[in-house]
Amino acid sequence: DSSTSRGLGDVYKRQHFMRCLIIILIFSVNIYSQEIVEKDSLWTKRGNVTVLLNQTGFSDWVGGGTNNFSATIKFDYEWEYKDKGWDWLSNVESAFGIAKYKNAPFARKIDDRILIQSIVGKEFTRNLSFSAFFNFTSQIGNGYKYKKDSENNEIRELTTRIFSPAYFQIGSGFLWKKDEKIWVNYSPIASRLILVSKKFTDDLLENETYFGVSQNKSSRYELGANLTFHSEGKLLENVNYKQDLKLFSNYIEEASNIDLDYLAQIEINVNPLLTTQLIFQLIYDDNAVSRLQVREVFGVGVQLKLN
Repeated sequence: DSSTSRGLGDVYKRQHFMRCLIIILIFSVNIYSQEIVEKDSLWTKRGNVTVLLNQTGFSDWVGGGTNNFSATIKFDYEWEYKDKGWDWLSNVESAFGIAKYKNAPFARKIDDRILIQSIVGKEFTRNLSFSAFFNFTSQIGNGYKYKKDSENNEIRELTTRIFSPAYFQIGSGFLWKKDEKIWVNYSPIASRLILVSKKFTDDLLENETYFGVSQNKSSRYELGANLTFHSEGKLLENVNYKQDLKLFSNYIEEASNIDLDYLAQIEINVNPLLTTQLIFQLIYDDNAVSRLQVREVFGVGVQLKLN
């Protein structure tokens, strides 16, 4: 009869609907703004803006999974001045990304950094210059520590915020530069200033520190040596890499305890639209935490360059 037919039709529609929903949708888009490359006799400038969107959805997926959406925006700009043995290289990098998981009360950061760096050198022999450098690193948004309360609800505790901590470094030394893609800067005399909000130090115990800053203080000064290494190029025709290594030794306190920040990025251009990126980062700073911090990011997406 008609009711039976409608019932079978509804069952068929539900089954068809569930078969469609069982497909995991992963949508990744990298949108690169028009990359600016300007070059004249003295200045070379280049930069880009990147927007990354990622969505993963599940419905009645037996293997399990959580619906989530993430978005990241990155900005990179670099300029270089060369004239009569002078070489001034500066760059600004920033990134901020968040991820939201279904039924989670809070969105979580997946990327957050600000870097401003400038190195000036005066060549005195082939590939070798006297140099001076400035470096600033910090973050944009609040950072939290997540945990569960007595009723198993997720709660969070504020641990960092914009410019807390903030690192300033300045120093002088020597710059060895093969070309724009590989160079090393060594400063045997370098100063580092760590700034934090007193909000995080007012409640510290007498023997506790916050990023090395003592109770009721908002800054910490360090005098030491700095080494910065940069390298980029091609591994294969469609495989590019970039790596940066920063080392700092504090002469005033535990000079043998060297702070490390190593970042490696590998980008594989499968075709003009599809790209794969691997990011690997190591950080050791016992002022923050007395163990090696490791970050890995692997992404596949569609890339659109507007040149």
